[in-house]
Amino acid sequence: MNRSEIALNDDYEHPDSLEYVLESVLMPSDDSLDFERLADEYNSVLLNQCQCNGACEKSEICPHGGQYEYPKDGIELVLKKFSNPVIECNDLCKCSRNSCSNRLVQYGPRKNLEIFDSPVYGSKGLRTTINIPEGGYICEYAGELLTASEAKRRLKINEELGLMNYVLVLNEYTSETKQQVTIVDPSRRGNIGRYLNHSCQPNCHIAAVRIDCPIPKIGIFAARDILAQEEMCFHYGGEGQYKTLAYGKTCLCAAPNCTGFMPNTAIE
Repeated sequence: MNRSEIALNDDYEHPDSLEYVLESVLMPSDDSLDFERLADEYNSVLLNQCQCNGACEKSEICPHGGQYEYPKDGIELVLKKFSNPVIECNDLCKCSRNSCSNRLVQYGPRKNLEIFDSPVYGSKGLRTTINIPEGGYICEYAGELLTASEAKRRLKINEELGLMNYVLVLNEYTSETKQQVTIVDPSRRGNIGRYLNHSCQPNCHIAAVRIDCPIPKIGIFAARDILAQEEMCFHYGGEGQYKTLAYGKTCLCAAPNCTGFMPNTAIE
């Protein structure tokens, strides 16, 4: 890859037997044109670097800034809006890494996360051992980046064999127009994000976050203040600009507004 080298700190590991990856990686090549297009995007570099000398806090000054902020009495950067895509500054930007307030996801998942046996879902889950403020960054949902045809193939195999499905499809929209589709599968290679379960009343949201590549990272952020020892979940169906996919199965979230089934959206 030709992108800039950004320090990503991730000390977590899997309790399951699969490869732990720090960020999303390409699926193995299947020699298709779709894979070639995906690989070209994966190896491309975003060239709209900022020329800032300051902290990149305001969008009218920095072409990237304005999505993160330090709340009153807050000690960590948080995401202000979930409806807008995020572009972080990177090593090609002129701003200082030490003072820039537009660098968050690129540093890796937050500390004090814990994989545990969830009594609600009867499977592994992810919780925090400390309080997390609304808008706080949790982690990336990382795995193998798939073409649509490969995703359909894996979903069919999962259904036939009765396997757990982890494929997530992120559809980015501007109004009603689809702009980009990102498909991630952490079932074979993934990070700690694969352990977040679905909830019809989630305490986390997802957001598309770009750093130095046209393909976004699927960032997971706190949708509200989250208390220590609370399990973290997001809605696999997505909301608004970001729409995701999960293969239809019975929902176990037990939320008051639970629909009884997990979202099921076809891959176009």
